[in-house]
Amino acid sequence: MSNIILRPSTLLSFSFLIVAITGCSIFEKKPAANNLAAAQQTAFYTCDSCHGPKNIRVDDMSPKIIGQKQTFLVERLRDYRDLKRINPYMNGVVSKMTNQDIDNLAAYYSNYKQHQH
Repeated sequence: MSNIILRPSTLLSFSFLIVAITGCSIFEKKPAANNLAAAQQTAFYTCDSCHGPKNIRVDDMSPKIIGQKQTFLVERLRDYRDLKRINPYMNGVVSKMTNQDIDNLAAYYSNYKQHQH
């Protein structure tokens, strides 16, 4: 029986292969339920990384969404989801959101100050 020696690069490649085979399900986020807590969780894990928590944006390319009108946010998010507005990142982020998910998220951001302590 021969000894198998695995180099770190081989282990890393193997790890990426396993993630690819499993369909990257560890990175998928379940859509928000019909409540504020779920919308807040979606905002934290999905939106804040670019749009920034507490309206402190990561870069100038991401628009401020906190305090925007709910109807505006709903329209924009549905347009991204339905591919009426093209932005590869945003199209992917909202692709699995339902109308209820989008309504909840828009309500959360349009009433953001009410949710803060």
